[in-house]
Amino acid sequence: MKTIILIELLINYILLILFNTHMLQLNSYFFGKHFHWMKKNLKKLFMQLFFIVISTVCIYFNNDILNIISIILLAISIIYNIPKKKSKISLKYTSRVKRAIFTDLLITLIVLIIGGIKNYLILKLLCLNIFANLLVVLTNLIKRPIERSIRKYYINDAKRILKEMPNLLVIGITGSYGKTSMKNFLYSLLSEKYEVLKTPKNFNTTMGVVKTIREELKPIHQIFLCEMGATNVGDIKEICDIVNPKMGIITSIGPQHLETFKTVDNIINTKFELADSVQQNNGTIFLNYDNEYIKSKKINMSKITYGIENKELDYSSYNLESSNRGLKFNVSDNKNKVEKEFKTKLIGRHNIENLTGAIAIANYLQIPMDKLANKVREIKNVKHRLELLPSGNITIIDDSYNANPISSKSAVDTLGEFTGTKIIVTPGLIELGKEQDKYNYEFGKYMAKICDYIFIVGSDNYEAIKKGIEENNYDMSKVYRVNLPQEAVSKIISWGLQNAIILLENDLPDNYNL
Repeated sequence: MKTIILIELLINYILLILFNTHMLQLNSYFFGKHFHWMKKNLKKLFMQLFFIVISTVCIYFNNDILNIISIILLAISIIYNIPKKKSKISLKYTSRVKRAIFTDLLITLIVLIIGGIKNYLILKLLCLNIFANLLVVLTNLIKRPIERSIRKYYINDAKRILKEMPNLLVIGITGSYGKTSMKNFLYSLLSEKYEVLKTPKNFNTTMGVVKTIREELKPIHQIFLCEMGATNVGDIKEICDIVNPKMGIITSIGPQHLETFKTVDNIINTKFELADSVQQNNGTIFLNYDNEYIKSKKINMSKITYGIENKELDYSSYNLESSNRGLKFNVSDNKNKVEKEFKTKLIGRHNIENLTGAIAIANYLQIPMDKLANKVREIKNVKHRLELLPSGNITIIDDSYNANPISSKSAVDTLGEFTGTKIIVTPGLIELGKEQDKYNYEFGKYMAKICDYIFIVGSDNYEAIKKGIEENNYDMSKVYRVNLPQEAVSKIISWGLQNAIILLENDLPDNYNL
């Protein structure tokens, strides 16, 4: 029996180490963010401890019946800790994670050796299981000086690579939303004339940018499109200090990541760290003047403005047509009096804003409007950002990567352009600090104006969204709460609707779905 208990404890311990390492990685190795996550997921952590603590009590009395109960409880614990579904963002076995796991194993071995490896082995494994979460945190604390040294080495290596390419044009791209779409649009347009490298996927952190430079930047590249994300003041500056952008674009500013930024003013100042860097490099910044936060920020540097239906701007769009079949609009270079019609299969009226900015930069870099019109036709949807997924009588609009108040409302507007039964599946908005209930309440009111059915995923934002929906005298029998988006989709399919359009708005990462 003891052998079975030992094996179960070891398996459970490994599962706990991997789980907590995964969560810490999703929390960007920020201890404050990780402890906040722990506080929000006490139920999950309690259940992980519950089976181990009860097993410890059973093992303590060293009774055959109680040992059998302990074996059963540990088996349940293992089943509970095995991931139940494929992660949206799985644990990446980076060099940092491998170093962390090695350190965990080293600490584990030291604990087991103390007092003799055969003595109190079960008790030691029980203690390791109980404190697995804190051990992962301790490991990362111990490794911090090493990680800082490695990080500094990688950053300096990236700077060296960039220094060896003095003719490389670095274009920084930032914004509260729209930056990934802008990066992909620009890549499509600029590839008409130049060899272009872009940061892949969501590699918009300092180390994501450094990794891209070290592994993918080649001497043939003429332009580097560098997406810059931020959750704290100074994040954009840190990236800019590495890449020294000659050009930049700020797509938008709005309330996002308020848990860490605290105020919108901090967000504005952080996004404009890109403009500060471009100015230091005697470059040009492109600004979306449809965004009031951007428009009201006073700067004294070379800038090009863009927006919709405003001839006072350098580039502007007119004659906008938006439907579920795509977009049509004219873009005018107001300084040079040049205008061209553009068409695209992309949906979402707000995409015209991003396309206008991309066209402005590409045209500024000497690509004629005629060629740009052809390239715009070829642009494909960015995955999980208003991506159309037709399936029989159901059309899914996958907007699961967008999670801020403004882009989420724009997605609902896009849903409104479709004919048929309009359904939204959403957990609401996250990382908005003290303002989270307020924004989810407003989002609920907005959904109620357009959606025929509303599915709210999870419980965190349920009450705030529900309150907003009720404000519009909505038929509450058409509001459902589900644990996972898949539950909602399965239920909708079972209804057998002839023409249903489902908007998947903001699918939470794994550390929010426990």
